[in-house]
Amino acid sequence: MASYSGPRVLAIGLDAAEASLVRQLIDQQQLPSLSSLLQAGRWLNVNSPAEIGSGTVWPTLMSGSNPGTHGVYSEWSWRPEAMELTRFDGATITPFWKSLAEQGVGVGIFDVPFALPIGLTKGFEVCEWWAHDRTGYGLQVNPEPIASVVKETAAHPLTKTRFVNTTPNTQWNLDELTGACVEGVRLRGELAQRLISEGQPDFSFLVFPEIHRASHHMWHTADPGHSFFHGSQNGSAPKPWLHEVYRAVDKELGKLIEGTAADTTILVFALHGMRAGLGFPTFLAPWLCEQGFSSVEGLASQSWRKRAVSILSVVKSHTPDFVKELYYKTAPAAATHKLARPFLWPIYDWKKTRAFSLPTDQHGWIRINLQQREADGIVAPEDYEAVCGELEYLLRGLTTEDGLPLTRTIIRTAANVEAALTSPLPDLVVHWSDAAFASPLKINGSSVVTEPVGTKSTGQHASEGFCIYRGAAELGDTVAAKDLGQLMIQTLGTQD
Repeated sequence: MASYSGPRVLAIGLDAAEASLVRQLIDQQQLPSLSSLLQAGRWLNVNSPAEIGSGTVWPTLMSGSNPGTHGVYSEWSWRPEAMELTRFDGATITPFWKSLAEQGVGVGIFDVPFALPIGLTKGFEVCEWWAHDRTGYGLQVNPEPIASVVKETAAHPLTKTRFVNTTPNTQWNLDELTGACVEGVRLRGELAQRLISEGQPDFSFLVFPEIHRASHHMWHTADPGHSFFHGSQNGSAPKPWLHEVYRAVDKELGKLIEGTAADTTILVFALHGMRAGLGFPTFLAPWLCEQGFSSVEGLASQSWRKRAVSILSVVKSHTPDFVKELYYKTAPAAATHKLARPFLWPIYDWKKTRAFSLPTDQHGWIRINLQQREADGIVAPEDYEAVCGELEYLLRGLTTEDGLPLTRTIIRTAANVEAALTSPLPDLVVHWSDAAFASPLKINGSSVVTEPVGTKSTGQHASEGFCIYRGAAELGDTVAAKDLGQLMIQTLGTQD
């Protein structure tokens, strides 16, 4: 296998960094490293598939294919052949850098979300040193000499159990979380420099996930004027905790960029951003039942296994928060994932269910129970368009009791029933308006009354991404997330 002797590439992902906040902080001269990089390069908008779900963005980049092809939209995926959920583990995605390594390019990978090691013997790969999004496999390092470098580095502060359930409206907690993120960024930057020095890769791909974690808990400190947060600070302006994390990342970026050769192509990017949010709405599943699209099995008709799940679900819903927090802090991740699956959604009566809601961390996801696709499908292919149309009509008409619309946009992921028959995605993706986050939420003309869940999070994912590019390629103003990997491959002068 020939060795690579061309120009080097340094790609740095800022997981969930918000483009508008980055531009704001650059204009305020708070991010000198990114400002210098932008002056030497150019700003690109990243066309991201995050409008389907944030869980699809990294698999899209790694595979170089669209969500409809690779099939990942969430950490939990629907298996129509088994009529059940399975947790995404990264095993179905072949990352583009595997082909680079096979062509003799020295590859360095550090904490790319959802990426599994490919067995590099040249360069380095460190997976889940600390990850916001985990596969469940835990820390993995290759090749063997690199393992000693990782072991010599202090553990990331966010691995400590007390950060599992941080409450965002407590200043003490946010001060501590900010300190842990900033220190974690510093340790990550130092480790990244050592990995590059030891592994001498031609292509380095590093990700800072600390911004993602911090943004979920601290977005109210970056956007205190949003209506979601009125009164939450007792009339006082919050400290700009999130800005501190951005500045810490910028400082480490400067050190990494400073260590590169002048002809190194550099990409610093985010595949999606963040915006204000208070958890996520929970009314979709009961509303679909009320409207006759879904039907939940009664306890008497359930098998003994399903009855046990139903009873435990009720018990779980009444478990005190401090008990839940203790469980998530002490139980292994693999165990919590396995135990969580049966409780993610109702036990449906598939013979009476035309459409159902999939578990979500943001958008509404609706899957049609389609014959020839779902094992227990009841909607005939010729009725697919009619069911989708009926759902869209009703969803667009949803309002609060005060008349505020609950739906912002609705996306159909399949152009027609022929495409839907092989689609792994939800059929309808519903983007909610701010009114859908009301607590409690009362829907006009409906008996469904719900509370949002996960309200300790004050930031939710936004679809827009960005890339600051310094290199020789001639580019337009926009690049698709699925094409970023191809851009890196072209810069290296290798073949996909």
